Amino acid sequence: MKKNQLPEKAKELLETGAVLVTGADIINGVAERIQVYFAADNEAVMDIISKDDLVQNFPEEGVFALSVAADGKSGEFKQVEMFEGEEDMYFRTDKTREENDEFANVPAVSFMETVENICTLKLKRA
Repeated sequence: MKKNQLPEKAKELLETGAVLVTGADIINGVAERIQVYFAADNEAVMDIISKDDLVQNFPEEGVFALSVAADGKSGEFKQVEMFEGEEDMYFRTDKTREENDEFANVPAVSFMETVENICTLKLKRA
């Protein structure tokens, strides 16, 4: 779908109770921090959670990772599947059972935090 259609699709998913993943810090194949959006009080709310938080609170309505094309002109929400491996629970969007976490190549949470910090800068004009 075209990038200008993504916010409307996000709204539809959030209104069903789904959670959206927009960032993930993955170290050695294991998600450390995950940036999620969910609906609360009729708004989209962002939080940064741990892998354990997502495992324990995985919603029946689903989890979807925002996947944007390299050219930035299109994208989609890919459904995240959780499955049990030999030693841990894992998250993937590519339908494989590879035992490492994968969220459709969303950017790192640390990158997203930097962008948010830039957005809140108060500047002095010279």
